[in-house]
Amino acid sequence: MNSHDIALLVYNVMLMPIVFMSFMFIFLAVIYLLTAKKKQEEFQEIKDFPFVTVQIPTFNDPVAERCIRKCLDFDYPTDRYEIIIADDSSDLQTQAMLRGYEEEYPERVKYIHRENREGFKPGALRNAMKYTRGDILVIFDADWIPRSDFLQKVIRPFADPTIAIVQTRQGFYNKDANIITRFAAYLLMIYHTIIMPINSRVNCVFFCGTAGAIRRSMFEEVGGWNLHSITEDSEITVKLLLKGYKTLYLEEETPSEVPDTLEGFIKQQMRWCYGNARVFFDNAGNILFGKGITLRQRAMILFVTLGNLAAPLVVVMTFFGFAGWFTGEPTLFQWGDIMEFGAKLLMTAGFLLLGILTLAKRRKLSEFPHMIASVLVMGIVLAVANTYAFTKAALNQKLHWSCTPKRANTDR
Repeated sequence: MNSHDIALLVYNVMLMPIVFMSFMFIFLAVIYLLTAKKKQEEFQEIKDFPFVTVQIPTFNDPVAERCIRKCLDFDYPTDRYEIIIADDSSDLQTQAMLRGYEEEYPERVKYIHRENREGFKPGALRNAMKYTRGDILVIFDADWIPRSDFLQKVIRPFADPTIAIVQTRQGFYNKDANIITRFAAYLLMIYHTIIMPINSRVNCVFFCGTAGAIRRSMFEEVGGWNLHSITEDSEITVKLLLKGYKTLYLEEETPSEVPDTLEGFIKQQMRWCYGNARVFFDNAGNILFGKGITLRQRAMILFVTLGNLAAPLVVVMTFFGFAGWFTGEPTLFQWGDIMEFGAKLLMTAGFLLLGILTLAKRRKLSEFPHMIASVLVMGIVLAVANTYAFTKAALNQKLHWSCTPKRANTDR
């Protein structure tokens, strides 16, 4: 075999699992189409208001004051919820500004500052539990902008005593800033529009670490936040699912920010890739063989935690595809070549099908050219970054925690 034949052999071998992943996306699209018309369960008005603790973890995030103000305006009895600002900021001005909310609203706001960042976000949240009174925990990252009725809606499902997690949809107020924000937003839109509703129907909703709620008693039963996990939200989800508790997804959207720089986006995606993969590797025995979860739940847990296994396959396939093209005999495109290319394109277009369904659901099909452009420009870059992150996770080598910069901090 010459170099051209070897390159094409490797390319075709790598193509097979990529096609399998594409068919999985198509399968999810079919499931979504078959279940999309089913109405989401309606919940009764709250009669007995549980006490809720809203936790806002921050690190040098002056934009957190916007989130705090929105939380103070919740149409929920003011004596039935508290706000805890879990602040790890090193910036003295930010510390003073956020501490001012405790001084202004001493009965409703607690300001907690740590001198170290042990455990980063999960460490700050774990520390906040020492001061938490709520039966239900609601968490917001600093850049989120909750609406006044958020608390009412997210708390209603907890009337069911078996509910452990209620997660809501992520919106994006800076999606159109540049090609990076578009790509970041489209990835999350697909996840929240297609994947999350399916997960809700099979009782496998992953907590996203923000704009969601957790029942405290169940949270503490499984040990609370894992300080060694950089996706502590996925970790706690798997542990709660293994206990047999219910999870729910609400299509109530809250605006937030996506990264607008390549560095911020790549670091965020690498953290999610690495963290989710480690959730699988650290809990593989229970995920694969443990009691308490169904086959459908197992499948979705594997999809969420190991989905980025596709990244190294894409990188290898792309490399050897180009190698085969450069080492082959230069010929003009013939009809057979065009047919082969078209067939492979269709077989690997499952993700784009989910994208079309997402845009159609949100009545934004006119944005499809933007989606195609962002995927073509950013897709291989993300695949390379996630290959590195997934490899480190598989080898159990540490990946440093990175707090995603927020443009809203500099715009203030």
